[in-house]
Amino acid sequence: MKAFVEKLFEEMELSLKEVAKETSSEIQKAEKSGRAVHAILLKLKLFMGGYQFADSTEEIKFFKEYKPLFYKELIFYSELTYIESRRPIGKKELIKSYYHHVMDQIQDFFARNHQLYIYHQLDRSDQDEQLFLRNSLPVSFIPDYSFDFDPEFSTVNSSKLAKIMAYESLIEYMQEQLIKLELGLGKSGDKNSNHEWTDSKSALIELAYALHSRGSVNHGKSDVKMIISILEKIFHVKVGNFYRTFQSMRGRKKGRTIFLDGLKESLVKRMDDTDMGYQ
Repeated sequence: MKAFVEKLFEEMELSLKEVAKETSSEIQKAEKSGRAVHAILLKLKLFMGGYQFADSTEEIKFFKEYKPLFYKELIFYSELTYIESRRPIGKKELIKSYYHHVMDQIQDFFARNHQLYIYHQLDRSDQDEQLFLRNSLPVSFIPDYSFDFDPEFSTVNSSKLAKIMAYESLIEYMQEQLIKLELGLGKSGDKNSNHEWTDSKSALIELAYALHSRGSVNHGKSDVKMIISILEKIFHVKVGNFYRTFQSMRGRKKGRTIFLDGLKESLVKRMDDTDMGYQ
């Protein structure tokens, strides 16, 4: 199974790259990408129709890791097609308001599926047998009357996990669009900065949390992820799972704010050196 899934994933990535080359319009690219992913998912379903899992571990791996990798892309491009088709034409503030409204709706979904969302965010595995086998039950106490039409190929929590992952990608996409609007960039570009972040990624995360905690960006209305996205865009860096890094910072035994403490020391030293006439 692993070899087939990996080969199929490579095929999907190649198909998406081909679509990106031949299409410049964002909405056309999203629609064609969705069709390409749908074709790949049909191949996966056909293969799994005649496959027997070796044990529960392999079954969990499929429904927690393998299938969501494909299904989240289908959800992402389907939702992106709809979002971009309804994107208003006009003033920057109107477009920004639209994206924020869509992100608020996504946050409602995260809240409705809070337990699974946190389980995913924390990268936990201790409850996998309760969540990602075909006889698994939904984790939410809020009634959900949707059902799987093919219980051999789907589980409730696997499908919702894929949706969570897709929505995370959609939020990241819209945040990038908001950053481009703020920086006055077109859809094609982020060539405004040749500056690179040369400190550690955890240092940038520490800085972002500090800016958010102080309310220094947009009068405190921008969330941490938005601030990190801005810094990533400016300095051409990807910090990865910033939430997990922040949790590690909280558990530091020798100083929780290593970067900020060093930043203050460096600035104070520069001021002292300037006062002494060294610079």
